[in-house]
Amino acid sequence: MNISRTKNSSGKSSSPSISAAALAAAPRWLWALFLVALTSPFWSLSHALVEVDDARYAEVPREMAQTGDWATPTLDYFSYVEKPPLPYWLTAASYEMFGVSETTARLPLALLSLAGLLLTAWLGWWLLSPRAGLLAAVALSSGGLYFFLGRYITPDMPVTVFMLACTALILRSLVRPEDSSWAVPGAWLAAGLAFLSKGLIALVFPGGWVVLLFAVAPKWRGGCLRLLSPLGIGLFLAVAAPWFVIMEKRHPGFFHLFFVEQHFQRFLTRQFNRTNPWYFFILLTPAVLLPWTMPALSGLADAARRWRSRPELAALALWAGMIVAFFSTSQSKLITYILPVMPHLSLLAADALERPLARWATTASRWLGWAFLAAALAAAMGVAAGLTRALPIPPAPPLACALAIGALAALGGGLLAFGLGRGWTALALGGWLVGAAAFGVIRLMPDAVSARTLAEAIRAEYRPGDQIWVYNTYLHGLPFYCRAPVDEIVDWTGELYYAFRDPVQARRHGDDSDLRRLPLAGRNVFVVTRRQDVRQLLTIVDGEKVKENRLFGRWALLRL
Repeated sequence: MNISRTKNSSGKSSSPSISAAALAAAPRWLWALFLVALTSPFWSLSHALVEVDDARYAEVPREMAQTGDWATPTLDYFSYVEKPPLPYWLTAASYEMFGVSETTARLPLALLSLAGLLLTAWLGWWLLSPRAGLLAAVALSSGGLYFFLGRYITPDMPVTVFMLACTALILRSLVRPEDSSWAVPGAWLAAGLAFLSKGLIALVFPGGWVVLLFAVAPKWRGGCLRLLSPLGIGLFLAVAAPWFVIMEKRHPGFFHLFFVEQHFQRFLTRQFNRTNPWYFFILLTPAVLLPWTMPALSGLADAARRWRSRPELAALALWAGMIVAFFSTSQSKLITYILPVMPHLSLLAADALERPLARWATTASRWLGWAFLAAALAAAMGVAAGLTRALPIPPAPPLACALAIGALAALGGGLLAFGLGRGWTALALGGWLVGAAAFGVIRLMPDAVSARTLAEAIRAEYRPGDQIWVYNTYLHGLPFYCRAPVDEIVDWTGELYYAFRDPVQARRHGDDSDLRRLPLAGRNVFVVTRRQDVRQLLTIVDGEKVKENRLFGRWALLRL
């Protein structure tokens, strides 16, 4: 590692200084790719809000900024307190500064994604090598799940970045204790921000990881004990505790709802309908790493083989393995949960690429490349033959089909070129092209994934006193785009199940008998449902009084 170290007058090592040799260790083309990687979080921030999470986590802070209540989050003006508020605060602040739009909703996410790339580069720079740090950031920016969640709003990106900062600072304090007295308090501060982003995993994951490091790296055991810093613990509590205390005083029983129902019951029971097989994340993790799967798996193999001589590699591998194991035992499994493994696996991939990869890795990349190219060819032939018309989805524009096919071809071409020894630049370019194409398809087919066009149709005709109802579904983008609440939610509960416990809020939760009261005298009622439920809905309401019945992708809009 080309980082020089100086000694002060007492003979102790001081902070590392980056030498010219260190800067030169990474070639100019790698620096160029790194700079492209740093711009990637800002690509395609203005596309329509995607159902469900993207729209939900844009609407909650909009209501926060509108009402001025920054303590109790609301969704469609129902109390919505299953997640901590830091991501909401960041987005609400963006709205306050720049106005409400899809772009300003995603701007904090883009900045956090950028911070994650810089942290990855910094960690890899001093822990592995300057070249590995830059390469890891390039890999992370073009990795499938990280690219997607950099512009699809969930709390997973904030908690990932803050836990990355926490683990990077813990490693700093263990590997370089002589000049890292600031790292331990910083790690606790980062953990506090992670806790305020998504809750208990901000303590469970770093704490469990440190226990594993204590077991496998004897030389770090003293450093692990020094992590129990009173200053650090105080910083954590100062950041994380006040909001929870305020919420319990304002809403008695909040602690039970948040910690028992939203953490322990979510982990231990199937009541949240997010079940998947135990091997879900074991299969999924290699997929979300594409196109960097083979270098990452090679890096994991190196870490397992060299864990005694290179404990820093073992530390990165243990972090990823621990999170996959944790969520594999959970009864609640969503693809976004696995995002925190990606920075650490990108570092392992970058370290593996410093050396010639094993033959199995390059061979597997070639086979994957051919498979994706074959899939692109098959898709093109299917579109040309009109086979897609038989699918139960709205017809896609030709350009959207071309972009989807091009994404498969770009991914296949990158993997094949890498497997044939053309270097890993092809992986980065393939990953970026796939991501750009995916969000291009979203732009071309907003009705397939978003409520924007439907909501704009309502807003064009909405007058004071009119009402918006939903039946057997709920579109989280409706209040965002309509700038009006959904007045009645019929035959649907979803994540608002606990809000309906409040008698005041429960009056907006209806059933078929409420639909039979329609229409309402002197006002329009806009009823939104899934397109497959229109026939059933028309058996409940008086079809002759339906003034309008329009389809928008997967959904339908009826006006009475």
